[in-house]
Amino acid sequence: MWYEKVEENHHIHIEEGETEQQVLRAIVKASFELARPAGLGWMNFKKDTEISDEMADRCISLPPGFGGLMIDMDYVQGRQCKTFIKKVADGHFQLSNHSYECDRGAPEPMLDRAKEILNGASPIKITSTVYVYQGASLDARLKEYGFTRKEEESDWDFRKRIFPDLYEIDKDRALEFLMGASTAEWDEMDKMLVMAFAMENRSDRQSLIKFARGFADDPIRMRKRKN
Repeated sequence: MWYEKVEENHHIHIEEGETEQQVLRAIVKASFELARPAGLGWMNFKKDTEISDEMADRCISLPPGFGGLMIDMDYVQGRQCKTFIKKVADGHFQLSNHSYECDRGAPEPMLDRAKEILNGASPIKITSTVYVYQGASLDARLKEYGFTRKEEESDWDFRKRIFPDLYEIDKDRALEFLMGASTAEWDEMDKMLVMAFAMENRSDRQSLIKFARGFADDPIRMRKRKN
């Protein structure tokens, strides 16, 4: 399997010795592994769930389904997958980048994980998705909320600056952006900080700004140092 970005979308190609079913199944598994819950998805999310071949195959249509879709993954067991792939030709597929990027950032980590699975990598129950809170992925996701990065603004400064405004739109998602991690990946210190903030029960703008500015460093860097 190899992929390339052509204009706005990623195109995926199978290689010699691979079948369409194998490649599509690997993509489904990779998408599921790296997907995180959002909103009501938390009701069905289980951190330790591994996706089986049978479960993955239920997300695949051979031949293509409605609209030529080969993979149709919106929410799967509470995880926000947003992975829609259509067939272009035999052995050639196209990922809908916009649907994916607005919620999950750049698709390259997911596609690279699919390649690892094709090469025999063992399943992972849950792994870090910190990349969706950094760089181009951060820009793409926050653009959906109407926020754009200022010139020379770092990831951490960007996340701090938009926190009060995003909190008014979506409290849970705002806290995830500020912490630089899905709630499913927060460590005990992250949980304690957010709990302390919640117990104060203050959501006026100045309190939100004060909370965001009160961190000694980017939580992403602090977690990295601890680990």
